[in-house]
Amino acid sequence: MKKYTIYGLLIIVTLVFCLSVAPSANAASAEEEVLQLISDYFKGWNTNDNELMSSIHWNSPDMSFFGSGQDVAFLTKGWEPTAELFKSLFENPVGTYSFSYYDPQVLMLEDNVAVVTMYAIWTVNPPRVDEQQISQLRGTLVVKKIKGKWQLVHLHWSIFPTE
Repeated sequence: MKKYTIYGLLIIVTLVFCLSVAPSANAASAEEEVLQLISDYFKGWNTNDNELMSSIHWNSPDMSFFGSGQDVAFLTKGWEPTAELFKSLFENPVGTYSFSYYDPQVLMLEDNVAVVTMYAIWTVNPPRVDEQQISQLRGTLVVKKIKGKWQLVHLHWSIFPTE
């Protein structure tokens, strides 16, 4: 009986050790959650969904957005001004547009903070102009898990250099 107890304890200790050194499933799931947030961000743009955009951004005066283009301020600080920018673009579109992204790279800085870099293509079909406008962008988005939910806390978009 004593022999079986020792073997049983040895098996339990071995299992606990193996589980403690195994790669954490949380790292992969956190990265997947971040990628889902990025997917939702582009879905919000492409469907003019102001509610979705509000739910995925950090609704704080400390949220920041570096934009690209003539109609966007270089730096928009705070959720309220950023929300107004989205609202004006959604309510008064310059035409139909789509936003697609490529090769998102997630760098987990901590369990609850990540930086995402990617390329994007912004296509605008103005109603009165026959020429389609296509912008190639590069983006860096900082996301943080706040109160159990991943949110965009900083965005930086710039025109991709052509030369």
